[in-house]
Amino acid sequence: MHERSANSKLYINLHQRRDIITNEYGGAKLNETLLTRRGSVAREELNETLLASQVDGAEILRLSMCSDLRKNLILSLKKGPTALADLRTATGTNSAAVIHALRELEKEQLTYQDNKRNYELSNTGKIVALQLENFLRTVNAITQFSKFWLEHDLGGIPEYSLKNIGCLQESEVLTSTPTDIFNAFSTFVTLLDDAKVIRGVAPVFTPDLFDSYAELAAKGIPIELVVTHEVLENMLELAARSPLKNPLKKNLKLFVIEQNPKTAFTVTDYFFMIGLFRFDGSYDSSDKLLSYSNDGIRWGRELFDYYLGASKEFDFA
Repeated sequence: MHERSANSKLYINLHQRRDIITNEYGGAKLNETLLTRRGSVAREELNETLLASQVDGAEILRLSMCSDLRKNLILSLKKGPTALADLRTATGTNSAAVIHALRELEKEQLTYQDNKRNYELSNTGKIVALQLENFLRTVNAITQFSKFWLEHDLGGIPEYSLKNIGCLQESEVLTSTPTDIFNAFSTFVTLLDDAKVIRGVAPVFTPDLFDSYAELAAKGIPIELVVTHEVLENMLELAARSPLKNPLKKNLKLFVIEQNPKTAFTVTDYFFMIGLFRFDGSYDSSDKLLSYSNDGIRWGRELFDYYLGASKEFDFA
């Protein structure tokens, strides 16, 4: 009898434990579901607010550009949901100032607070962040090399490339001096020696540069050049007399363009260098912009593709 009673108690305890576990698990699932729904509701409410309200473009411009704190908050939130403490650290500002700035951004539906009390950019906030980042990169590229841009004709750079000029913010200007008038050119030739792929636009040319290309072609380096008719004639004349004629025919591709590109540049696997014309139409061989950054190289490749599309390949045969 005593054993039967003990078994009954054990049976009851086991069922009670099961009910407790089930309730706890169910409660956790319920809480998780409620939190997920709450987050979804927050996003839905934000979207409804966006649709119902008229966003003030001038106010968005003011909020994103006229305050370093708001600007830095937008750029910090571009990385993803962020806690208030982390925003405080990222901006070096106290909580009160951060919260006030976030409320201003939220008023224009640029940010919102999720169910975990982290702050996020809204869809429009993400777009603003991308444009803000690009604008700041552009300003950096302009202000660092303002003399280079102001003193040269930018007519050879298409509008699309100018819009992305911020890609060149990590660059340097090579300038020739009275004691080293060939500084930019000699640096360029030295850099070419380590290139594995060479592409460029050449509205101007020198025999010394041709010799460098011939030696690189002999090493098996692929070279593609977009040239004017005048440069083409000069190159063909030099090639006919060159002992490296065969490597040139094999590894050098020439593309002829009708108009004057108004820019001379080279993009390789590891650097991009560009030179521009002066406003009087003469080429400035003393100043060149040099970039080793991935963004700068990509910008140079896109510029080359632009000119390649406007040219026709010359048949060496």
